[in-house]
Amino acid sequence: MAPDHPDIEMVGVITDFSRELDIDDVLEKRATTFFYPGSSIGNFTPEDARRFSPRSAAISPRGPVARLLIGVDGKEEKARLDAAMTTRSRHRRVQPQRAAAPQRKFRLRLRPDGFVHRGFYNDALGRIEMHLESVRDQDVRIDGHVRRFARGERIHTENSYKYAPEDFTALLRSAGFRGGTFLVQPDRGYTVSRH
Repeated sequence: MAPDHPDIEMVGVITDFSRELDIDDVLEKRATTFFYPGSSIGNFTPEDARRFSPRSAAISPRGPVARLLIGVDGKEEKARLDAAMTTRSRHRRVQPQRAAAPQRKFRLRLRPDGFVHRGFYNDALGRIEMHLESVRDQDVRIDGHVRRFARGERIHTENSYKYAPEDFTALLRSAGFRGGTFLVQPDRGYTVSRH
């Protein structure tokens, strides 16, 4: 991005931001806005999202309290979310080339065509769930051990929590943020929160 935006100073930081976000050395002593694009905050459980948020609020202890600009997926009707996940799952396949790295790392032996993606909205927990579902009875070898998968058995691989504006406001307030403005696109189920 830097060549496309030469007037903006950019610094690369390699870190696991789910564990720590120590970037104080690269920040100036002035107000900081923490911009979290997309909506991957939904991949955190609400408890982990609450723990993560204070880190952004205290990014620069030398300067003023940070502001937060963050995208979040809004709650929609279950039928609409389920339909979207069914369409998405139908077009997703377990790609052999993407399966190669974990197969090497974990001495994993499986047939990628033995699993399909399944996604649905769990209304009680307020999240999309993605699963890999075994399409047949099969044995998978993991690090020398054999694990039997029955046809229809699932591996839970991903969550994406959805928030109503008032729920996300409550989460951020419990993490120490005050105030806030939401820019909502109801037709797209997407919200941008400014705190």
